Amino acid sequence: MDLNKSIQKAKRKNLVRIVCISILSISIILGVLIFTLDKVATSNYRKLNDTLFNYQTIASPNTQIDSQVIANSSFLGGEVVTNQSKNIDGYMVPWTSLRNKYDILKSSIDYNELTPSWYHSAKISYEYNRQTKQKVATFYNPTIEDYYDNVKNELTEVTQMDNTVAEMAISFDKPYTYSEVKEMIPENLNIVWLYLFSEERDESKGPAGISVYGFQLSKDSDNKAIDEEADKDSFFSSFETHFLQMDNQKAAKFIRENKDKDVDELPVLGVMVTGQTQNFAELEDQAFVRGSSVGVTVPVVPYIEPER
Repeated sequence: MDLNKSIQKAKRKNLVRIVCISILSISIILGVLIFTLDKVATSNYRKLNDTLFNYQTIASPNTQIDSQVIANSSFLGGEVVTNQSKNIDGYMVPWTSLRNKYDILKSSIDYNELTPSWYHSAKISYEYNRQTKQKVATFYNPTIEDYYDNVKNELTEVTQMDNTVAEMAISFDKPYTYSEVKEMIPENLNIVWLYLFSEERDESKGPAGISVYGFQLSKDSDNKAIDEEADKDSFFSSFETHFLQMDNQKAAKFIRENKDKDVDELPVLGVMVTGQTQNFAELEDQAFVRGSSVGVTVPVVPYIEPER
């Protein structure tokens, strides 16, 4: 009888030990699995985060990221939420908010939200932001001759607006060096973004949805450029990364020919400028202006003084 009790007791102890070892083993395996999955998801988050910043650096005219944070995150993935705005001569306005996902397999960008939509009727056509519904300023590549609805010049209409600040895409008739551009643009307008490159596509049937590439000029509190060379270097670093996996010979040629130039020698295809609408009058009838397209406009209020 005592022997049977001892055997049963030993069996119970052995069972308890097996259960404890099993629980501990499963816990360790689950912990390692969760840790590994979290590491993979975090790696994909970092790739997504860097890609979004790179894209903003090279392809977002007069647009800045106000915040970029993780939402709905777990060890399996989450979302990166990007809030953006525009500076229209000292007037801050909201722009697209992006929600892009990452998980243990990949990260992905919703380029549909980054690409303007197109309104077309018998009387008018223009590109607009999908979220804010505000008109998007359009650049025209000097090597593309035929644009649907022609190349627009909206300077006259803009200068007739009273008590308003605006952003405008000024497209040149040919490339000019940045040193030439600074002499061409009136001092009472802000040069905020340089248009340097875009792919050549058929635009005769409507917008082809091709991104324009260039970079924002960092400004100090006096609205003067801080370090244009650093802005240029940041652009080329992000631009190379963006096109690294693409077999784009024209982009590669552009990088090869311009990466090591001083910023003043870069060939500029156009500029985004901001300022009070009456100040755009000096650009009317200028031979170097092939096209002019207005973007966001904001009424002037007494308590916010325009920068120019």
